Amino acid sequence: MRRAAAFLGLPGGDRILLLEAFATLAVVRLALHLTSVDRLRSWAARMRPGTRSVDRISWAVRVASRQLSGTTCLGSALTLQRLLSTQGHASELHIGVAMQDQVFAAHAWIVCEGRILMGDDE
Repeated sequence: MRRAAAFLGLPGGDRILLLEAFATLAVVRLALHLTSVDRLRSWAARMRPGTRSVDRISWAVRVASRQLSGTTCLGSALTLQRLLSTQGHASELHIGVAMQDQVFAAHAWIVCEGRILMGDDE
């Protein structure tokens, strides 16, 4: 109930942005099972003009990613890049891989305007 109240207490533009983040994240998570990462990267980077701020977009994707259990760093990063691109903000998706204690590890992060917006916590 508190989540609903918190959502309804947001300004209208933030509610719409948060819904867009949830929808885009759901599409990305499904698409990761149906198509290649290269194809998704191309889709996510398509630029359009927009007015939303980088910080608000990043906030919305972080909230959506925390609420949808099982979301990976790649899903979050592709979602963030897509929403940034649709608002006219260029970004770079980075994917790193390494062996840690004989186990394969991978991580994805987004850089925009010289800042790591998502993925800097790992």
